Amino acid sequence: MKQQLRSFLMVLSFIIGGIFHSQISEYGWLLPYGITVMLTITFLGLDTAQLRPRLMHLWVLLALQGVWIVAFAAARLMGNPALAEAVYYCGAAPIASAAPIIVNLLRGNVGFITTAMVLSQVVFAVLTPFVLPFIVNSPDLSYTELMLMVARQIAIVLGIPAVVACALRLLYPACKAWSGKLKDVSLGIWNFNLIVVSAIGTHRILQMDYSLWDMLPMALGAVVVCAVGFLAGYRLGYPELKRECSQALGQKNTILTLYIAGQSYASPIAYIGPVFYVFCHNMANAIQLSLAAREQKRCKSASDKN
Repeated sequence: MKQQLRSFLMVLSFIIGGIFHSQISEYGWLLPYGITVMLTITFLGLDTAQLRPRLMHLWVLLALQGVWIVAFAAARLMGNPALAEAVYYCGAAPIASAAPIIVNLLRGNVGFITTAMVLSQVVFAVLTPFVLPFIVNSPDLSYTELMLMVARQIAIVLGIPAVVACALRLLYPACKAWSGKLKDVSLGIWNFNLIVVSAIGTHRILQMDYSLWDMLPMALGAVVVCAVGFLAGYRLGYPELKRECSQALGQKNTILTLYIAGQSYASPIAYIGPVFYVFCHNMANAIQLSLAAREQKRCKSASDKN
């Protein structure tokens, strides 16, 4: 039910943001605060006993980087730098905090995907300030200036939640229960963030007067990166961790990369990639959940006959 509500709110958010883009886009400054609060709630509820890195996590992290590098290189070879930037935002995003929830619904190893999610956030925070200046085309900023700017933004949206959550857990251990109690608050913030990022994207695209043909490669790039991520993860983790690895490589924290893609140094049209990716990975989740429910129903019927 919560996943269906999430999907409905996602569509509604894009509609509201698209219609009222000129008014809502002015509230883009609230995005980092919303992301920070959401991640703080997530980190508060982490079960540290489940965080046990293993060799497969290394392969997952390498695969996460490999997907966007291959997609980026292919787009550059095609002579489309905006598409290359778009697929970077889609592929380089860390694992979403919703991935453990989906894995739990799929009756998978929640500890494995939770560990992968935390590790991916750390890798993203460390690599992005050094990598992103090579991705975007911002002639007004030097490499060092852009690196420091991105580092500050990443520190705000990832570093502060981690520090605040750790401090609260040390000072008041009972706060771990707040994560479950504040799930609806987190969902509301997520919904607000989607409205804002869709408004910013719509406003920027209309200002640049892009055609549908200009935007089509970005949407198709998002579809390809999403499909490759889910399928490669399934193959990587087969057979014991196929669902977990599939979620790890496909379910992305696109709100975070949409925030980055909405900055002045980013290409406006590249914003289409992560926006469309939101639809793609939610559709993939719906398919996975449907197949899992069908499999569970088949197994139950077989056991009842026996």
